[in-house]
Amino acid sequence: MQGLEGRDFFDNIRRSVKISYFVASIIPLSLLVYFSIKYVYPSVSVGDISNMPLNIIIVLVLAVFMSVLGLILTTKATNSSIESARDLNARLKSLFEITKQFRETLHLDVLLKKIMESAMGLTSAESGSLLLYDEQGNLKFQVNTGINSPTINNRILKAGEGIASWVVETGQPVIINDVSQDKRFNQEFDNETGFKTRSVMCVPLIHSNEIIGVIELRNKKQGIFTKQDKALLHSLADQASISIAQNRSNERQHSDFIHITEILVGAQDYMENKKGHGRRVANYANLIGKQLKLSDIALRKLYYACLFHDIGMLKIDITERGKREKVLHHPKLGYDLIRPVSLWNDSADIILHHHERYDGDGYPAAKKKDEIPLGSRILFVADTFDVLTDKDSYRKPLDYEAAIAEIDANSGTQFDPLVVQAFKSAIT
Repeated sequence: MQGLEGRDFFDNIRRSVKISYFVASIIPLSLLVYFSIKYVYPSVSVGDISNMPLNIIIVLVLAVFMSVLGLILTTKATNSSIESARDLNARLKSLFEITKQFRETLHLDVLLKKIMESAMGLTSAESGSLLLYDEQGNLKFQVNTGINSPTINNRILKAGEGIASWVVETGQPVIINDVSQDKRFNQEFDNETGFKTRSVMCVPLIHSNEIIGVIELRNKKQGIFTKQDKALLHSLADQASISIAQNRSNERQHSDFIHITEILVGAQDYMENKKGHGRRVANYANLIGKQLKLSDIALRKLYYACLFHDIGMLKIDITERGKREKVLHHPKLGYDLIRPVSLWNDSADIILHHHERYDGDGYPAAKKKDEIPLGSRILFVADTFDVLTDKDSYRKPLDYEAAIAEIDANSGTQFDPLVVQAFKSAIT
């Protein structure tokens, strides 16, 4: 449907141009008719055109010739304009598709490569570089691509060094189709890489009125960089800036999330004097979960439940942690701590029920069999195995074979037989 609408659009352009040409030709055509009636018709009607003035004949011939020539040239110009419009339309559609891909790309390194490949594709550049400011305020080469692209990743661009530096300092895009005539061009990079730069197009990357970097393209494959190229690159840079800023924000949040997790797990291990307990339990549980073919989402929920399964102990006074009636509350206390946190709240139920027994004799809700979440049943087996084998445990540690045998002996009473079987298959 869009293709038909596009053809109708360009056909309408042709029709309008032809009508305009016809209207513009009314005066010469009117003169042609006037001279024909006054001089040609009388001569033709009497069968003698020898008396017709030569200058009139020349004017008539020229009028016809100019009209035909004008039609040919107008048609040619119209077709050329339409082809240019079609090319621009195709590039704009490509730009829309490209910006959609930017939004869907999760990893910054992949995103930056896509931006450069897209910029070069839209403008037919031979090579290009993308530079970004780092957290220390250094403008660094992040991506270099294309024919004989300079291998200068992570190199810092000094202030006043080259065209890219001028662009980020002024915030203005630039086209230089003969760099040999521009004092801003830095020959050093060509000398270092062996690449011969003839022309440069450079635009800033701006987000929230702040320049975060620059895109620099070199050497158009055919012809020279145009204002249309600059406009397209500027539009791409606008979308790229948004995607880069969003991606960086997500990476910072993820990094913060990892650090917070490490802090909480470390605090939990320290307070319980069980160094590495949560991570070992998570590892055992992951083996069981994969054996049971849990989805990636279910494995993620299980992983964080294992890391934080004893975090409720932090809510119990250190002087009362030896009292059984107090310890029995730690699953519910852990549930209350984790549930409000959006990043982990889907693991809260697993934490709440990780001390429920398969026969219904556990706590805090005395659930049994399938009433207990599968993640909790897996966590219970993994937790028990680590406690049985940990040299820092409150009891004398068992070797792996003895610990597995003890868990197997309690299958069907304390533990889910399906989970025990999966555990044995995964760990042996």
